[in-house]
Amino acid sequence: MLKNLKVVELPQNSRNMLAMAIEPNKAKTKIYLHGVSLKTGEEQWYESKGVYAKSTALNYFYAKQYQVVFHQGMTKSKVTGWF
Repeated sequence: MLKNLKVVELPQNSRNMLAMAIEPNKAKTKIYLHGVSLKTGEEQWYESKGVYAKSTALNYFYAKQYQVVFHQGMTKSKVTGWF
């Protein structure tokens, strides 16, 4: 688990994503997502394939725009347990 992640809870959504996180102390950061499978109820952890400038990541974070991660692609993350 990464330390010092900035975490925000997401509003209810069709993808069942519960939270997103960024590393606010770095100049560039991935965006991390946490969700729960609608089929199995299993916790899922993802991270963006792309890296975002801190200012861009903060804009997405405060607007709770988790969907931006889908544009550059995402992968299962080893960064877990932060929510």
